[in-house]
Amino acid sequence: MHLYVALWVCGTLLTLLLGWQQRKCWRLIWQLNGWRGVAQQPLLWLLLCINLHPDSILDKVTRLRVLFKRPLAILIGTRALLYIDDPAGMECILNAAECLDKTFMQEGFFARKGLLHARGQKWKLRRKQLNPAFNHNIVISFFDVFNSVGNQLVEQFATQSQLHGDAVKFKDAEDMLSRAVLEVSCLTIMGTPTNFTQADDAHIATTYKRLLEISAIKTVKPWLQIDLLHRLLEPQLYAEAEACNQLLVDFVAQIVQRKHRNWQLRNAIDDAEDVTWQRRIFIEQMFQLAANGELTLQDIEDEAQSMVLVSFETVSNSIMIALLCLATHKGDCQERLRAEIATVLPHGNDASYVGVEQLQQLRYLDAFVNEALRLLATVPMNLRHVSRDFQLAEREAIVPQNTIIVLDTFNMQRDAAWWGDRAKQFEPQRFLQHQLALDQEQEQHEQTDGPNSQRRHSYSFLPFSKGLRTCIGRRYSFFIMKVFLVKLLNSFEFHSDLQLDQLQFVEGISLKFRNADDILFQIQPHKQT
Repeated sequence: MHLYVALWVCGTLLTLLLGWQQRKCWRLIWQLNGWRGVAQQPLLWLLLCINLHPDSILDKVTRLRVLFKRPLAILIGTRALLYIDDPAGMECILNAAECLDKTFMQEGFFARKGLLHARGQKWKLRRKQLNPAFNHNIVISFFDVFNSVGNQLVEQFATQSQLHGDAVKFKDAEDMLSRAVLEVSCLTIMGTPTNFTQADDAHIATTYKRLLEISAIKTVKPWLQIDLLHRLLEPQLYAEAEACNQLLVDFVAQIVQRKHRNWQLRNAIDDAEDVTWQRRIFIEQMFQLAANGELTLQDIEDEAQSMVLVSFETVSNSIMIALLCLATHKGDCQERLRAEIATVLPHGNDASYVGVEQLQQLRYLDAFVNEALRLLATVPMNLRHVSRDFQLAEREAIVPQNTIIVLDTFNMQRDAAWWGDRAKQFEPQRFLQHQLALDQEQEQHEQTDGPNSQRRHSYSFLPFSKGLRTCIGRRYSFFIMKVFLVKLLNSFEFHSDLQLDQLQFVEGISLKFRNADDILFQIQPHKQT
């Protein structure tokens, strides 16, 4: 009898304790959706549990989100998961100091020690240290590299039999682009040629991509972030992840250590001759910070690993998305792009060197790239951690500390509420029309000094995020994309029998396609007129 009483008392106390710890989460659920939000929690838990895999979660969220009032909060243990898919919510979260950090769910990310996943004051300090390595002049100085590797890329497409013809596999084109962009990343980030555009015998590019896929699995299944559980539950995946991770750690460490020795030797010579080194690319900026005692060599290796991964994966994926949109579009998009490009190239067809001044004149190319990144967001979802309680803008809802925030960029950018009835259609003209409307509105505003008319929300399109933690390499990424696209468009015609609505989306940190093996391109040389 006494045992039953003791168990009942302990159970009651534990229930009360759990309820007390969950009180702010329930308050958020109530403030957002009232009784409906409370009542639908069991259903949300079930849906979350049965869809916890990168291959299915994005597709399921896309299908089911319309059934619920959003923003949507889900109770997970003693935390809340807050789902946001509207521009105003995005603006609030991305500019909130309380939401600066990434979540514990991203601890499974293999390159988690650099700027990409730094938190709080450490992130602010490291971002300040790295900003000079991505200033305008430094990025402009990389155009020789962009063009050199871009020319090699065109040569590979022209000479490799699997990269031109009537049945070019998506994965073959993706592999080639990944290697070329990785070559650019190694040259611009670490100042080291790797010749990946010609060959990647060590499979460095494919290893990076595989580790991202594993990272996506560990993000949606955070218990796999515990090594013991990962080893017990998924032994083969664990062994593969360890082998891949070691390969990439060794690859970056060897480059950093070799470059550091060369940098020290050059610095000794410059000091003896009283020479001041002005231009510093990323790795040189890191070495200078290490010389000042602000970083260790291990810190530099971590930052280099993180920066190479992000710069190469997001850019190569963005270029593939743009080519996919180009090939599947049945309108005059390719002809308009080539006609515009011909107006800025020497002799109308010499794309051997594409400069920043030429890119700035290509307004339709800008619209094309923006529309591709709108329709097929490179990074479909972003996660944030709430460091302390804060209030959602324009709402009475208080988001409690330790909440996990999911920002669904993918579905927001395809939502008819923000993009009209043809939101899921590929229409580059929408960005030209929007820019024209903004120009006319600005002119009218200057003449009348009156209020601005309603315009598209500035956070309804987030190709490289915005706010406090915006992408440090935004301009760098856009420049690589556009240089490569100009060269490819000038040399080849891209077509595909696939329709964009046939794509099956996968959340693999960056956007992937489940039916990638079924995607075929027709890539033929473009006949110059």
